[in-house]
Amino acid sequence: MTGVVAICMFSNITAAEIHAAEVAGPPRPASLAVTATPKPTTTPKPTETPKPTATPEPTATPEPTATPEAADQDTSDQGTLSKPNHPDTISADKLVFIGDSRTEGLRDAVNDDSVWSCLSSMGYDWMVSTGVPQVEDQIEDNTAVIILMGVNDLYQVNNYISYINSKAAEWSNRGAQTYFVSVGPVQNDPYCSNAEIESFNAAMQANLIGVTCIDIYSHLVSNGFSTVDGTHYPDSVSIDIYNYILDHLEEQRSGIWG
Repeated sequence: MTGVVAICMFSNITAAEIHAAEVAGPPRPASLAVTATPKPTTTPKPTETPKPTATPEPTATPEPTATPEAADQDTSDQGTLSKPNHPDTISADKLVFIGDSRTEGLRDAVNDDSVWSCLSSMGYDWMVSTGVPQVEDQIEDNTAVIILMGVNDLYQVNNYISYINSKAAEWSNRGAQTYFVSVGPVQNDPYCSNAEIESFNAAMQANLIGVTCIDIYSHLVSNGFSTVDGTHYPDSVSIDIYNYILDHLEEQRSGIWG
């Protein structure tokens, strides 16, 4: 009996399972997701190769414009230039000028073959550091050293006296002669007065040793003079000063110019 029951139960389970399977039917197929076929991407058009730009033709270099020639100066204001005729090849006939802007005016007015050491607005400090050193090797036997300094720094009178005396002794040993040209007068100069200039000149003349003083101040005051700005002289006055200096060099040096 026991064996029969077991078989029936197995049979019942199997039948139920079979029945359920028949009722449910065959399994549904898995849903397939349909993906859209991607559109082919458009092949980009190749970019055009840029046309080379034309190399610009070089522009012609403009020809420099001719510098207009300076108008000839009025010769009526040039004075009379009568420089002694001395051979340039003889070293004994050498003039060495040391000075400031007034000396520059002298140099430009006469345009001679002397040695010039001068610079605008300069005074004692420049003379010691540059003015004298840059021409020192030019000072030799029978050289005339002509100093025109002081208008820019009259208060340095004691320093001028000490330094010029020292250099004059040194140059004398070389056979050279030293000259000091007095400071010339001014006309309404805002920086100095003629009274101050006279005091400076008097001190220089009284204390310089071994130096010949050339009194251009008295010469200009006596004969008349003009300025272009109260301080600096026109060419006519500069040439007058130059000739006056040379006249006194001839007197003092007993015919150095031959």
